Amino acid sequence: MSSHPLAIQENLYFLVNEVEKHYHLTDLFFKTASLNILPRIQARRGYVQTLREKIEIECANSTKRRKSGTAYVVRIEAIRSLADALDNISHCYFDCVHEGTLDQSYEHPSASLCRKLIRRIDRSLNLIKLGLGESQRRTGIKLGRRTQGMLALYDDIQSLTLDSKETLKDSELQSSILVNYALKCAIKQLAIVGESLIKADLGQVVSLQNYDHLRDTASSLNYSLNDLKVKRLALTRSGSAIAAISHKNESGKGILAVYKEGDHDKLAEEVEGVKTWREVDPDIAPDVLAHSTKNGQSSALLIEHLAGKTFEKLFLNEEKDTLDVAFSALFKTLNRSWKSTMTAEHCDAKFMRQLDKRIADSMAVHPDFFTPERRICGYVSPSFKKLIRVVEEKEPRWRAPFSVLIHGDFNLDNIIYDEIERRIYFIDLHRASYFDYVQDISVLMVSIYRLQVLSGSTRKLMMQSAIQIYQFGRRFAKRQGDETFELRLAAGLARSFATSTRFIFDKKLASRMHLRARYLLEHLADLPVEKELNFKLPFKELYAE
Repeated sequence: MSSHPLAIQENLYFLVNEVEKHYHLTDLFFKTASLNILPRIQARRGYVQTLREKIEIECANSTKRRKSGTAYVVRIEAIRSLADALDNISHCYFDCVHEGTLDQSYEHPSASLCRKLIRRIDRSLNLIKLGLGESQRRTGIKLGRRTQGMLALYDDIQSLTLDSKETLKDSELQSSILVNYALKCAIKQLAIVGESLIKADLGQVVSLQNYDHLRDTASSLNYSLNDLKVKRLALTRSGSAIAAISHKNESGKGILAVYKEGDHDKLAEEVEGVKTWREVDPDIAPDVLAHSTKNGQSSALLIEHLAGKTFEKLFLNEEKDTLDVAFSALFKTLNRSWKSTMTAEHCDAKFMRQLDKRIADSMAVHPDFFTPERRICGYVSPSFKKLIRVVEEKEPRWRAPFSVLIHGDFNLDNIIYDEIERRIYFIDLHRASYFDYVQDISVLMVSIYRLQVLSGSTRKLMMQSAIQIYQFGRRFAKRQGDETFELRLAAGLARSFATSTRFIFDKKLASRMHLRARYLLEHLADLPVEKELNFKLPFKELYAE
């Protein structure tokens, strides 16, 4: 950790030493049950807080002119987390003494086991002095593994405490249980210390939980984890971490692979989605290089790194000429894949059921958008929920006449264009399935609209691109004899406009999206059956700014 400012290193050492003094006072409390320990440990709290605040200031000063996401900044953030966890451990020691001190002295029923536990914590914290040198990762892993045994010892302490309830006063039993809880909190903070040391070495994406995953998947590249650099690329809304893996000493060679970890079921679905799409076109989706599962709950993937830029990046960089070519390539790819995967099975996308299932999240973020039914001078403005129910009753008449393989989460950041190869790639395929192609078209059109660029040439380019997508979809529908395309697209857009507001905190943009969803639902709700097949999407109103 010699690359960090000296003031941070010094204050971290002082902080570790001060936590050790808290340990000695807490151990003395369990040994003697003296009422005099509380004022002594309380007097030391101020120094711990001062040290932590000094580290906080030094961390902030050392990163204020640094670019976020760099290896240096990630390490500094890990050190900040380490300091917070050490401060919290000292606070847990204080809580032990504070909660265990009553008006009259009494002996904790599990005092000897409590001393054994905090002695283990102290020995583990002594390892940090080594971890602040050149072995952060190894020390962090040791700490994480030791906490499992400590939690087992905590269970023994709690059991013995509860077995002694007949011999304790109510106040003593309550005090003992609160002391035990403070010890458990200290163990959890020790685990955070371990994670901070690992992240200081390998990067923010690595944790105690996924270290084994990362080590195993890295071995599939025929490298030791010591030879690799891990840098976070993204954190998905579901909590999955995505990182780039590259060689530490061969920066010119670029990214070796992409590492992804998260929920077991979701990543298993992604593996299946990749497999399904690669059967259609071996080059359209990244190859899965490795897939591992831990305890049946979390999984990790090592995925082939694909060259190119996402469509989202092309928009934000205003690469108009590249976008024109990219959309042309996308339309050819979709046309080819939809034709090759088309089945005669009819499909009911049930957009209103999808909307009803997800709308609660949007209502939680923007409750003022969802007003109850209103009546003004004989005019009835139905509630949003009422509009959903009315349109839902009509949807069975609008079923798609066929099914195709769709992406399922067809946002701009899940489509990559390789300008050199002039190829389209799909990523994040956990929702791939045979379904209504209008689902992908509507999601893509709304993902363009919700980009938080509200004015200027980029916004104009976005609106033009949405028109291109609509026109492509309409041409495909006409060639396939799909007469209800416009109706389903209106329902799909309403669904996506409304549900996407849960990701948008900008009131101006969120309001535009919600009003467009309502506008579409009102049109569909008021549409007579005999005019349904003549319905045309009010596109100018939707994509005019």
